[in-house]
Amino acid sequence: MHLPIATLLAAGLLAGNVVLGYYSAPTEILLTPLVVVVTTLLLMPANAKRPKSFLSATLAALLICAHDAGVKLYGGGAHDLAGQGFIHAFLFFGLLPAYLLLLHRVSQVTGISAKQKWAAYLVFPLVLAVHLALFGWLGVSR
Repeated sequence: MHLPIATLLAAGLLAGNVVLGYYSAPTEILLTPLVVVVTTLLLMPANAKRPKSFLSATLAALLICAHDAGVKLYGGGAHDLAGQGFIHAFLFFGLLPAYLLLLHRVSQVTGISAKQKWAAYLVFPLVLAVHLALFGWLGVSR
C-alpha cells in the first residue's frame, strides 16, 4: 500500500476512534492500544518497495499525538488527573507493542544506511516524548 493511502486510512481510523469517544466514552480510551498498533501496521508495511522508514515513523508518531490530543479534548467523561492517568496508561499499552513493531520493521528494511535506521528508531519516541511533555495536561479542567 502506498504511503499517502496508508496515511489517510490511519488518520481516518484515529479520527473515527475520537468521534466514537465523543459519543461513547470511555470506549475510545479502551480501544487506543489497538488503534495505535493498527496505525503503526498501516504506516510501517512489512514489504515496502521503497523504504521511507524515517517518514513513516514520523507520520505514525504525529498521528498518534493527534489522536491523544483528540481523546483528551473531545472524549466524554470527567476531565481530571485520574482520567489523564487512565488515558496515558492505555496510550502506553499501545505504544510499547507499536514501538517494538516499528523496531522490527525498520530493522528488516534493506537499502538504507544504519544512520537512517537509527533516525527512524529515535524519531518515534522523541516526538511522543515532546508531545507528552508539552501537552500531557491537555484536557484537564479545574
